[in-house]
Amino acid sequence: MNTMKVIDEFLPRDYFEHLKNCVFSTQFPWIFCNEVANLGEMNDDHFFFTHRLYDRFEPQSSFMNEIDDLLVKHLNIKSLIRARVNLYPNIGKFIEHDLHEDYKYPHNTAVLYFNTCDGYTGFEDGTKVESVENRVVLFDGSTPHRSTTCTDQKVRIVLSVSYF
Repeated sequence: MNTMKVIDEFLPRDYFEHLKNCVFSTQFPWIFCNEVANLGEMNDDHFFFTHRLYDRFEPQSSFMNEIDDLLVKHLNIKSLIRARVNLYPNIGKFIEHDLHEDYKYPHNTAVLYFNTCDGYTGFEDGTKVESVENRVVLFDGSTPHRSTTCTDQKVRIVLSVSYF
């Protein structure tokens, strides 16, 4: 994928609402991560929570069953590298995380936004894709990009998928 593509209302509304209800459920488990973009970050404001769906060549969560249609029908994935849901809490101030690459080699990345907020995905060239519910941004994950927190909602939740 050479260009960035932003698609609003990416998933059918009923399917999107089902996925959103799952990740906003009090039963959805989260793992604390004290580094956001790069190993060795020593910034107290840079942290998030993640739910690993697929990593190290195998499913890590039963939620994989819920996103199967997303992966196969909507993203047309041939080979999955990693999938996870990330939660960035509102810490009372807006944080732009460091630029990072998902992997050093060219690959596809899809970021699906579960809620509308003042957070965004930013790119090295200054482009910002705002977090809008049911919006997806598709890009080469080896392109330097960054995540942010939000200040107008309790959390910012995104699904990040790296694939071929």
